[in-house]
Amino acid sequence: MSDKQQQLTQLKLHFARRIYEQARNIVNRWGQLAQVHWQEVWFNDFAQAAGKLRNLAERHDFGPLAEAAQQLTDLLALADAHTTPSSEVLEDLNTAIGQIAVACSRANDNMAIQQVSAGRKPVYLCFSNADQAALLNEQMAFFGIPAQSLATRADLDKAILSRLPAAMVVDTQFTYQGVALVADLQQDLRVPIPVIFYSEEPPTVATRLAVVRANGIALYVGQVDADVLIEQLISAYSLRSDPPFRVLVVDDSRAQARYAEKTLNSAGLFTRNVNDPFEVLDVIESFNPDAILMDMYMPLCMGPELAQVIRQQGKYDAIPILYLSAESDIEKQLDAVGQGGDDFLTKPVAQNVLIATVLNRCRRYRGLRAQMIRDGLTGLVDHHNTLEELAKLVSQNTETRLPLTFVMIDLDRFKQVNDNYGHGMGDRVIRALALYLKQRFRLSDVIGRYGGEEFAVILPDTDEATAAMLLDEVRSGFEQLTHRDGQVEIHVTFSAGLATLEPGEDSSTLAQRADLALYRAKSNGRNQIAVASDLAD
Repeated sequence: MSDKQQQLTQLKLHFARRIYEQARNIVNRWGQLAQVHWQEVWFNDFAQAAGKLRNLAERHDFGPLAEAAQQLTDLLALADAHTTPSSEVLEDLNTAIGQIAVACSRANDNMAIQQVSAGRKPVYLCFSNADQAALLNEQMAFFGIPAQSLATRADLDKAILSRLPAAMVVDTQFTYQGVALVADLQQDLRVPIPVIFYSEEPPTVATRLAVVRANGIALYVGQVDADVLIEQLISAYSLRSDPPFRVLVVDDSRAQARYAEKTLNSAGLFTRNVNDPFEVLDVIESFNPDAILMDMYMPLCMGPELAQVIRQQGKYDAIPILYLSAESDIEKQLDAVGQGGDDFLTKPVAQNVLIATVLNRCRRYRGLRAQMIRDGLTGLVDHHNTLEELAKLVSQNTETRLPLTFVMIDLDRFKQVNDNYGHGMGDRVIRALALYLKQRFRLSDVIGRYGGEEFAVILPDTDEATAAMLLDEVRSGFEQLTHRDGQVEIHVTFSAGLATLEPGEDSSTLAQRADLALYRAKSNGRNQIAVASDLAD
C-alpha cells in the first residue's frame, strides 16, 4: 500500500471513530432522559447532537447511519422542547435511536477490534505493581479498550491535563494514597471520572466510604478478575442501552390517567392507558409492561380485585403493581397492598416522587426477569430463550425477507481445560468468550449460552459471507487471548458453524444445519469456521 493510500485509510478510520463517538453520545444522552426529564436544555443539546451526527454521516458517506440520523432529526423537528411528547412519539424516537446504534455498529464490521478502539478515550491504570498494570493493559487491548499505565502522581496529573480518560482503575496503595489522590483530583472536574478501585488487602469501612466519596463505582479486593473488570469498562464505550421501561396506567378517569402518563413520559418511560379494567389482561399481553400503576377505586372493579385477577396468571405474578389513589386510610392502604399490590402512592403525588418510585420498581422487576432468562455465569440469554428468540425472528422474516444467520460456537478441547486446570479456569474461559462476543456484535444481535461450552449467535440482516468474516475475525482474536488463573496461563480456541435461513425453513431446521456445520468444523481439525451451504457441495 502506498503512503497516500495509507494516509487515506487512516483519515477514513479517523472520521469513522468520530462518527462512532458522536453516535454513542446520542445514545447516552437518550439514556439520561430518566434522570434529567424532558426539558428545554436537554432537548436543544440532543437535537443539536443529532444534527451533527447526520451531517458527519452524510459528509463521509455513511449511508445507513445518515438515514437513521435523518429520521431522528425529522422526529425531533416535530417535537416541542417545552411539551412532553406522547408515549407513541417516545417509541418512535427510541426506534430511531436503535437504528443509529445498529447502523453504527454495522459500519465497524470490516474493522479489526484494534482499529475500532484507536482514538477512543483511554482508561488510566494507576497501580503500585507495574507488572499487574502491564497484564491488565494487555488483556484490555484484546477487547478494544485502550489503556495507559501511569506510575506516579506527576504522570497522572500530566495525563489528565492532556486528555480526560473514559475511566480509571486505581490501586488504593498507588503512591500510598490512591483514594485520597483521586478524591482530590475529582474536586477540580466538572464531571467526575468513573473510578474502579482495587485493594490487595481487605479494606476498612472507612476506606470503603472514602471510595464512595471519590466517585468509586466499584472496589475489588484481592486478585483483580480481568474479565469482570473489562466487562464493567466496556460500558464506557458501548452503543448498547437498555430499552425504556414500560408502564401500564389503569384508571377510569381519563384526566388522572393522562396526568400520570405525561409525568412518566417526561422521564422517557413508555406508557399505555386503560380506562376499562376488563381490558387489562389483553393489554398486559400485548404491551408487556415493567410495572402497573392502578387506581384503587373504579366503578366496574376495585383495584385490589383487579390485582388479584392479574396475579391469577402465573406469568404476571412478579409484575409490580402500584396503587395511585386519594385513599388516606393507612389500614385500607395496607390491605390493598396485601391483596396483590407492591406499593401505594397517595394523591396528590409530586411528579418526582411518582417517577422515582415507578423507576425503582421497574428496575427491580427487569433485573429479576433478566436473572430468570439469562445464564448466571455469563449474563447471556439461556438456551431456552435463545431458541425462542430464533423462532420469533424466523417468523418475522416472512415479512422482512432480510438475511438471517444462526451461528453455533463450541470451545475446542474444553474438557481438557477443566481436567488439567480446574473448573475455575474453565469458568474464566467461558466468561472471556462471552465478553468477547458481546464486545464484537451489534445491539440487534442475540448472543446466548447454549449450554456447557457451547454458544449461539443470531445475526439479523446478515448474510452468510458477512457472518463468516465476522466469526473468523472473532476466532482469530480470541485464540490470542491469554487466560490467567494465578500463575497459570493458557490459550484456547473455538470452532463455529453457521447457517443462513432459506425460504420456507423453520427455526429448528436452521439450528440443525448450523449444528451440522459446527460438527464439520470440529471434524476438519477445530479452530475454524464452517458454513452450512458448503456441506451440500
